[in-house]
Amino acid sequence: MPGTITLPIAVPELDRASDHDRGWKVLLFNDETTPFDVVIQALQRAAGLSIEVAEMVAWAAHSEGQAVVKRGLLEEDAKIICGGLRRWTRVEGRFPGVRCTAEPDDS
Repeated sequence: MPGTITLPIAVPELDRASDHDRGWKVLLFNDETTPFDVVIQALQRAAGLSIEVAEMVAWAAHSEGQAVVKRGLLEEDAKIICGGLRRWTRVEGRFPGVRCTAEPDDS
């Protein structure tokens, strides 16, 4: 139309850094002292895993030295899950609690 001014639409710029950010993961390390059933129950409680997945994660940690519990998490959530795993597997005088870590997921 005559006299009409067309303005360009502003396109938001994408944050390229966040395109590659895969979040955080929780790693569970092999533990020779804590019984499997205690670890499996802790994985269910702290990470919300089904019994089948918890068993697979516990077995992978035992046989491979470490296993990914969950990935794609926010940093705070990964640290909460790891703290829960330590808390649910610690039995005073018997088991010190599993070793786990929350770290950036680079894979």
